[in-house]
Amino acid sequence: MSLKLLALGDLHIGRTPTRLPASLTAQAADFGPASAWMAAVDLAVRESVDAVLMAGDLVESTQDYFEGLAHLQRGAQKLREHNIRLIVITGNHDVEVLPRLVDELPDVELLGRNGQWQNTVIDSRLTDANERVRLWGWSFPSRHFHDDPLADFPGRSGAELNLGLLHCDRDQPTSAYAPVTSSGLANAQLDAWLLGHIHQPDALTAAKPFGYLGTVSGLDAGESGARGAWLMVIDEGQIAELSHIPIAPLRWDQITIDCTGAEQLPVLEGRLTEALRELASRLNSERVVPQLLGLRLHLTGETAIASETLADLAPNLDTALPLPDAPHIQWFVERQVIDLRPAIALETLAQRNDQPGLLAQKLLILQRPANDAERDALLNQAALHARTVSSQGRWQHLPGPTADTEQLATWLRQSAQDALRAMLANESNH
Repeated sequence: MSLKLLALGDLHIGRTPTRLPASLTAQAADFGPASAWMAAVDLAVRESVDAVLMAGDLVESTQDYFEGLAHLQRGAQKLREHNIRLIVITGNHDVEVLPRLVDELPDVELLGRNGQWQNTVIDSRLTDANERVRLWGWSFPSRHFHDDPLADFPGRSGAELNLGLLHCDRDQPTSAYAPVTSSGLANAQLDAWLLGHIHQPDALTAAKPFGYLGTVSGLDAGESGARGAWLMVIDEGQIAELSHIPIAPLRWDQITIDCTGAEQLPVLEGRLTEALRELASRLNSERVVPQLLGLRLHLTGETAIASETLADLAPNLDTALPLPDAPHIQWFVERQVIDLRPAIALETLAQRNDQPGLLAQKLLILQRPANDAERDALLNQAALHARTVSSQGRWQHLPGPTADTEQLATWLRQSAQDALRAMLANESNH
């Protein structure tokens, strides 16, 4: 008989999803990390796993102690009722709060307390099975830790599979969050490393079980795609399966709509409906389907359709709607990204000496390779203007890093295409 483990990355209980429709704001907690945690517990019970492993940052911050206590206690008790162990380590976010929670919850095991490597043996809970693994864990001793925790790793032990559970920053030598190297992980000679801290999951497989588990649920619109837990099956002393199971109640995703040849709204609506049905078909095949989808519509191609018409493509942003062919899933548009080219060839427009012609000339320059001198000069001029504007007091409190050159090029292209379509639409109306 096999041994099963369910591994979870960053959970961040205490965070609440943002950018939800106004009609769902009061229900935001139903789509957040706490709901994803209980979905993971339910999955562990259905799969009859032997232990649930959590790779740090279970709780967002010290201020979320009582919320964390309630949710972890509920999940831990259900796991205990089914004889499933819950083994955790601390990350940089919950280094102060998680040990306090564990002290109040006897059903939770904290591994590697105070930055000291520790291991525990996990046996199959089935009496007729002889599978076992040794799990190593290290917990953050403080919110910032500039040293490599692998420097003190004692080395693998025993003949069984040795697995590592670690919250760390891989291949970032100046990081303040337990920097490790890929070579250091490999040199530890464990059979798998299940990592927390980076929210984007790696493409883990049974043959390559080394990397980040990712967040259990997308914490914001930037964390798109499937989020969930990792099921590991140990059979005859080998990792036989390592599969990602999406369980997040809220999933952020993107749909790309090619608008080429579409000059009327009903045509675009038909293309969006087809894309939604394809998405529904894919989601219906998963073990656990999301309750809510936040979609970013990416509009591409060539069209003369007016920007005002494109704005009508997205349903009311304050409302969630049933997904076609999957009415048990609601969806809403988080944002429209318009990256459209005018239906008239830019080369033709660039022959003109009026404003549309001059704008077409600039767009053609932006389409050149990154090392083109004229393109570089145009972007440098734009970057200088952006720095001048951003240095003004009223803009300095805006969040986010300074845009790099290619991000600036994308913004310029999208803005210029919007302006060019508006100019051409105005011409056609006169």
